Amino acid sequence: MEGCPLEKGNGAELVLAYGARTLAPDQAAAFERHMSSCAACRELAAAQQDVWSALDAWTPEPISPNFDEKLYQRILQEEQFPWWQRLFRANWSLRPAMPVAAACGVLIAAFLLRSPQPIPAPQSSSQPKVGIEQVERALDDIDMLKQLDVIQRAFHLLDPKLGLRG
Repeated sequence: MEGCPLEKGNGAELVLAYGARTLAPDQAAAFERHMSSCAACRELAAAQQDVWSALDAWTPEPISPNFDEKLYQRILQEEQFPWWQRLFRANWSLRPAMPVAAACGVLIAAFLLRSPQPIPAPQSSSQPKVGIEQVERALDDIDMLKQLDVIQRAFHLLDPKLGLRG
């Protein structure tokens, strides 16, 4: 075995396989030779052996003879609750999320109900197009206003008492 498998990154799998006794005989012999010179691998293999020994010594509790009957009764009791109560009773992980969901709902409602701001009309960067007829009418109106001013001044010159009306 070249170098320490822990330094190479594949040491965990090797130690687990060694502890479970699933290594090929030649790999197990090579790992044992390596452990004679490597304290880190030796300690890890010993810890893994302790875990396997504890698992081998563990005996599960016997199952009661009426386990199935109690299980079915419990399932029937749970099914009698409405769906929303079953959701909260069975899934404890949703309880901390409820205040967050409520706060999000309030924020969404506030966003949707706030008074809308008037949107300003886009300003046109180009001049409006003026037709030739509009220009002609505007010039005619200016001429007419000038003529009225001339007539008014003429009346004023003839009779200053009349005055200019504006």
